[in-house]
Amino acid sequence: MQEHNELVQEPVKKRRGRVRYAAPLGFLVLLFALIGVISVIVGGIGLIQKWTDDTPLREEMYTFLDPVMQFFPSDFEDAGEDGQDSLLLAAVYRVSEAERIRQLREKDDTCAYELDETQWRMKIPETVISDSFAHLFGDAALTHRTVGEVEYKADEKLYYVPLSINTSGYTPVIGSIKRSGEQYAVEVTYVANTDIEVNDKGESVPPTFDMGKYTQRYTVRRGEDKSLTLLSVAAVG
Repeated sequence: MQEHNELVQEPVKKRRGRVRYAAPLGFLVLLFALIGVISVIVGGIGLIQKWTDDTPLREEMYTFLDPVMQFFPSDFEDAGEDGQDSLLLAAVYRVSEAERIRQLREKDDTCAYELDETQWRMKIPETVISDSFAHLFGDAALTHRTVGEVEYKADEKLYYVPLSINTSGYTPVIGSIKRSGEQYAVEVTYVANTDIEVNDKGESVPPTFDMGKYTQRYTVRRGEDKSLTLLSVAAVG
């Protein structure tokens, strides 16, 4: 009997500590796995948004086209052959606006160009205007001439430009931008300044595309050096 009792083994005791921590540990593993999945999803959404966000392109196009859009140009297929005054004014405006912004940023009251003593107009060399025209329209031919308040003096090879040039009275708004190879089709609509609302703080409310009275398509080409050139403007609709 004693022998038999000696052969009988004591029941194996369970290690309750391991069982106690098994559930929390499993929960943490699942939690970390879930966090990983969420991170992958959020990261993927972020990449998609980055790939589809055309804000930098829209800002680039607006900055480039702004001098032309300010004068509400007629449709054209060749800036050199068309010869409309608004294109020359765009080139002049681009120069005068750059100088105005420079003075504001540098807090400099002294104009970079000589001023005439009678009407306080800037004397801008025709070469500067030619370069500005080329920046906008590439190798399109430019005929130097007087246009409205902007006076050209051939004997001096100078443009006499007011410190502030009157624009069209419309605010341009860019809509869709479609790319085809090296060219971009940029839809631009024009909102009358009188239709722009003012908020409670007296600030102008940015107009939206659907407020436009007239829409055009600007065809812009990007060169190998990343520079932009306006090729043509055509009515939409």
